[in-house]
Amino acid sequence: MDAGALGDFRDKIVELAKRAVSAAPRCVNEESTKMFLVIPMVSILGYDHMDPNEVFPEHHCDFSEKYKNRVDYAIFKANEPVIAIESKPVGAASLRDDRGQLRSYFNAAKTVKMGVLTDGLIWEFYADSDEPNMMDANPFLRLDLSDVAKGKVDDSALEGLHSLSKSVFDPENIGAEAKRKHIYNSVLSQVATIFADPPEEFARPLLRKAGIGHINQKALDEYRPVIQAAFREFINRQILHRLDLPKPDQAQAPATAIEPIPAPPAPTADAIVTTERELEVFKWVQQRLAFLVRDDGLFAEIKSIEYRDYQGKFVVFYKMERKGRIFEFIESKSAPGYRFIFPEDSGLPQADITVQALAEIDAPLLASFKARVAAISKTPAQ
Repeated sequence: MDAGALGDFRDKIVELAKRAVSAAPRCVNEESTKMFLVIPMVSILGYDHMDPNEVFPEHHCDFSEKYKNRVDYAIFKANEPVIAIESKPVGAASLRDDRGQLRSYFNAAKTVKMGVLTDGLIWEFYADSDEPNMMDANPFLRLDLSDVAKGKVDDSALEGLHSLSKSVFDPENIGAEAKRKHIYNSVLSQVATIFADPPEEFARPLLRKAGIGHINQKALDEYRPVIQAAFREFINRQILHRLDLPKPDQAQAPATAIEPIPAPPAPTADAIVTTERELEVFKWVQQRLAFLVRDDGLFAEIKSIEYRDYQGKFVVFYKMERKGRIFEFIESKSAPGYRFIFPEDSGLPQADITVQALAEIDAPLLASFKARVAAISKTPAQ
């Protein structure tokens, strides 16, 4: 799926998610959930819910007269049901308890290759990746529209959802695709575990390739934090590449509006000199927010962060110095640590903060940045 098509599909899904989140409080039973939350998703995937040859409500497929199996919607292709959708009232405590009904229908309908369980906001997608017509115990794809409405959806999830749309859905191939997705999720989980605490069997060969000859337990303990730091730096550099910011070894100073900053002039008696530590703070803010921000729209606003230096304080702001002020950094040549003063209207419990490491201000930094972007986006055009 090319980037343009993926972007268009993302826009449609995010818009659908926003409408679903807005409508959810008024969906007080299963019928309203189906009408206002489930059917819109079916439609956005390209299926005509007004055509019973394509979307059939309350469809049944029974093992026998005694064992009746019914789903809320069956989606047909070539006159055979290929997707089964089971809906529950929005806000259902747990979808896990309702998988049995979907699994029974899935097993009875031999042509069904996809099972969907949803409460209108949370969507779980199942296939038969292990045994034909035996629905997997775990979904290969799970979407929470409450998160999607905030822009929290990755490309992998979008591509997985798009593969279920009418124009591209392949019933014969979906099991293999689901298997790959299960393996992908498992590998991703393993990478996260390694990132959090590199195990010995991973650390040893990595250190050997780095030139460490004799690796005993003491060396492993000593270099494990180095491996973790290298992981973090690798991820940060990938984010910088996406944001098109200079890497630390490519520029001595960060950018104002992502432009290289010229070297400061030689100081005079009354001149304001932007120090290396102040520039370090500014560069760190750009890099750290690129790591912390999850919303694509908010991510794009990082390039609009600027700074202004004064005697005694260093102001970092978004677009407008006063209305967009994110914080003031107060540099002390005698006291250790970093002192930040955040605007009181950012909703922070403490505005004046002194920390020993920059990463300790992640929460107030992100909160203040979000508050500034929100405030300025509501400012009427002049």
